[in-house]
Amino acid sequence: MTSQLNQPINIQPCRHVSFINKLTADQLWKGVLAEGSGAMRGARGKRTKKRTKRDLNIGQIIGEGRDAYVWPGLNAPVMTAGVIHRIQKKDNDPEREQKLIEERDAWYKMKSKRLKRQRGWTGGTLGGTSLGSPDPIGNRKFEDFEARVLEVRNVFNMTANMGRKRSVRALVVVGNRKGAAGFAVGKAQDARTALKKAKNKAVNVLYYIERYNHHTIYHDIDVTFQNTRIKMRKQNRGYGLQCHRILQTCGRLIGLEDLYARVHGSKNPLGIVHCFFKGLTKEQETHQQLADRKGLHVVEFRQECAMRPIVVASPSDGRVREEPEPEDDIPDIKLDVKDVKKKEGLYKSPWEGIYRKEYRF
Repeated sequence: MTSQLNQPINIQPCRHVSFINKLTADQLWKGVLAEGSGAMRGARGKRTKKRTKRDLNIGQIIGEGRDAYVWPGLNAPVMTAGVIHRIQKKDNDPEREQKLIEERDAWYKMKSKRLKRQRGWTGGTLGGTSLGSPDPIGNRKFEDFEARVLEVRNVFNMTANMGRKRSVRALVVVGNRKGAAGFAVGKAQDARTALKKAKNKAVNVLYYIERYNHHTIYHDIDVTFQNTRIKMRKQNRGYGLQCHRILQTCGRLIGLEDLYARVHGSKNPLGIVHCFFKGLTKEQETHQQLADRKGLHVVEFRQECAMRPIVVASPSDGRVREEPEPEDDIPDIKLDVKDVKKKEGLYKSPWEGIYRKEYRF
């Protein structure tokens, strides 16, 4: 006993803790995906493919490990037909690791497979495609609403630390085809998240737009927003939507069926949508609103009624103003050269007589 205690003891330093079992899974993935500030500064301004996390447990059974052990009560039943199972090792399969990798790759390939989407204005862009109904808010659902994409574009922001940061901006319009519609802009790192944010944001900012006989506007509108000007003309049934494709998409979601509109100036999609909604909500007034404001009867002349006057609205209080219309209240309408030539019969459109098939959804 004494001889054993007097023997020299050699102590060798051994490290049982490494960065693999000390750091969490999120910290390890952060190092693999190069999400740190140093890596992002080194790759700033470069459009590298974004790396994503992968679930390494796909296809594996808990408790087996590389040696493929069977643990009763964990990955196998404790008893079968009155026989109690014991801890044992499965038969050695040299292709087990390769099968797990193939199963994992097949699952991610199936997940990343793009679904066939409905065609929009063109085949290569997202403009005009449908996003379905917005997500419900609490117990309120929006099954009667539909969302459409108007624009998806990349935007960049120059920062001091990360350099030029790329993000996606999406412009989406929603409507129920019954007069309620709205639009919003969403920004995110990828297009899918930006579209989802814009769709759900647009539902919270809805406008109710009055429609004449549920198919067109009440009167002609000339509206300007910043550098964009839109001239809208009231049309009869069956005319269709002869206007910019953005206005066609917005008009159908609002519930307009017959309208002529022409865009002048800037063709920025966001400016066009702002100008269109401004004209329909602020510049348009119903026949009843016009009668109450003027204190007169609103009379309409229609060709199908032999141009006879038809009273469509009267003042709500029943009192009609007897004084004539003041000269200052007569609107000063600015006529375009093309409109004057059309009235005189001197203007001929190059597209006159050419059949144009209108795209409807």
